[in-house]
Amino acid sequence: MGVVVDKETALKLIEEILSQYPAKAKKDRAKHMVVAEPGDDKCIPKSNVKSRPGVMTVRGCAYAGSKGVVWGPIKDMIHISHGPVGCGYYSRAGRRNYYIGTTGVDTFVTPHFTTDFQERDIVFGGDKKLEKAIHELNQLFPLAKGITIQSECPIGLIGDDIEAVARKTSKEIGKIVVPVRCEGFRGVSQSLGHHIANDSMRDWIYEKGVKGQEIEPSPYDVGYMGRLQHRW
Repeated sequence: MGVVVDKETALKLIEEILSQYPAKAKKDRAKHMVVAEPGDDKCIPKSNVKSRPGVMTVRGCAYAGSKGVVWGPIKDMIHISHGPVGCGYYSRAGRRNYYIGTTGVDTFVTPHFTTDFQERDIVFGGDKKLEKAIHELNQLFPLAKGITIQSECPIGLIGDDIEAVARKTSKEIGKIVVPVRCEGFRGVSQSLGHHIANDSMRDWIYEKGVKGQEIEPSPYDVGYMGRLQHRW
């Protein structure tokens, strides 16, 4: 049940929240927090602008759209959050994808896999760290059918070549490794992340084919890829 407060109280709450931000961020966030008057028939807060790297919004980001909505429910693959620990932890704890199976054996939805970027990785790059993580995870969870690399904001900013890492490690472990350029600052919400994730499936799985699962074409073939998104 919601709590109704008067305008003065609401304004004090907003000021208390904004007081925790640095001056520059406070000025920016103030545009998104207003008190609606009775009878207002238009959207007052500023919206439909790109998310800032490192700032999680209610509408999420491209990373959240890829890892949480599209790749998240795929239970027999390991999904690595490539970047600082926070984004992966948020996406793991903030969304529940229910599944049947044994976690760590044939399903890998709820564990949190991350390269845990530190300041050193931002400076020198994280390609080697990512390679090591892929090999370690393949050794720890040999029944996983493949691995995805869910790139966070810093990856796009420093230019890590996750595509090269994916090609190299895929050959070495003999499994599909899919790089997903879903850095959070792309687009204005998690919506673009849905498209990026679907494109990565097309480019790195379907067009290349899956080893051992060749399908003979017929006049009745249907190519279908879809997703379910809840709105509330």
